[in-house]
Amino acid sequence: MNDEYLEIEVTDETSIEFINLVDPEGELYNQQRLENGETKTSFEVLGRYEDAFPTGDYKLIALQGDEQIDTTTITLEADCTITDVLWAAENPDMDWDTKPSDWETYAAVVIENTGTIPSLLTELEWTEAPVAKLQSKGSQSYYHETRLPPGKTTVYSKGSVYATNGAVHSLDCSDLETEPLTVTATVQVGSNPSYTQQIQYGDGKSCEISIVNDSADASTSSEGEN
Repeated sequence: MNDEYLEIEVTDETSIEFINLVDPEGELYNQQRLENGETKTSFEVLGRYEDAFPTGDYKLIALQGDEQIDTTTITLEADCTITDVLWAAENPDMDWDTKPSDWETYAAVVIENTGTIPSLLTELEWTEAPVAKLQSKGSQSYYHETRLPPGKTTVYSKGSVYATNGAVHSLDCSDLETEPLTVTATVQVGSNPSYTQQIQYGDGKSCEISIVNDSADASTSSEGEN
């Protein structure tokens, strides 16, 4: 398996003409033909973000003409969890884009996929983030198109998350104490994970902030449309 394809290899001793990939509903998802003694082929399991991919138990069926030679069942699923959220100001040595003047207010999200196939991140929504409060909004969203292969992937925000001042407005922190910030990742395959951390606000306008200890159940997930 690579970032996009399920790779299949058959033994040299077996004469195979077709490999069928059958989805969990028993429908033919795709078919590949092996020609001229080929022993390797692949199926695309993750396309662009508008494509859907049903997860679950798939069957690989090897055929010679109409004769079924072999069959095997594989589980194709993505299981994504946000394991950490990092603030640029506290982690300056990471691979930040330092061209924006406010880059130290950006954030990075570490997403771990413990499934067997990649997923695709399409959006990070930052609910009750300092920058959202600064703009008198409930949340701030940034759109992404980042592949999430099995393992850990670090995704950098496309804009500010922790800012308490801007070109026009300053955040009045007088009525703020310790408030939750929740980031939710919208993914193409699997459930949408979220992560909550606590932000402690200082006094006055354009106040200083700090991240306090995360709760034990900081990371959760919710069902998406897949």
